[in-house]
Amino acid sequence: MNPDWIRKAAALPARQLHLAGAGLLLIAGAALWFYALRAPLTALRAVRAEQAQLAQAAGDPRLLAAQLAQLAADSRQLEKRLGAGPGNASAQTSAQTSAQAQVRLVGSLGALAREQGVTVHGVAPAPDEMALGFVRLGFDVDASGPYGALLAWMNAIERSQPNLSIAGFDMRTGTAPGQVAIRIRIAAYQTQENAP
Repeated sequence: MNPDWIRKAAALPARQLHLAGAGLLLIAGAALWFYALRAPLTALRAVRAEQAQLAQAAGDPRLLAAQLAQLAADSRQLEKRLGAGPGNASAQTSAQTSAQAQVRLVGSLGALAREQGVTVHGVAPAPDEMALGFVRLGFDVDASGPYGALLAWMNAIERSQPNLSIAGFDMRTGTAPGQVAIRIRIAAYQTQENAP
């Protein structure tokens, strides 16, 4: 430490030295709380709350049975919305009918793009994936347009059919001013029985 500072600190009255020391302790305590203790204590509280919730659910079999019944009801309702289920004629569709449905889907995506002022440059099929008892058929679509139009188009896609969703996208600046280029993966979910 600088000897000049030591001399100046020694010349201060004891009361001011005590106040300065208390201030430094408060600053150090606040820094310790915000940077070292707060996050771990919050995480510990969250873990204990989740542990208590799991212990309560595991102890009551009626609660578990009610949750299973609700999941079964939700699954039946989802099958009805997607047009699947036992005895449904769509379960026996051929590969040709499935291909026609995919062509109609791509056509509807193009129509939605035109309505929103988006230009579609290309559509390519993506590999099928399994997701919780459903087959996810994917399409990679390259398009461009103004940012707001692209957002409206993605919203229109998800609202057009109950089994469509946006699985992912990658935006980058377009070649023209005010244009955004996008590569979007559109997923169409089907039950395993209806998959081509």
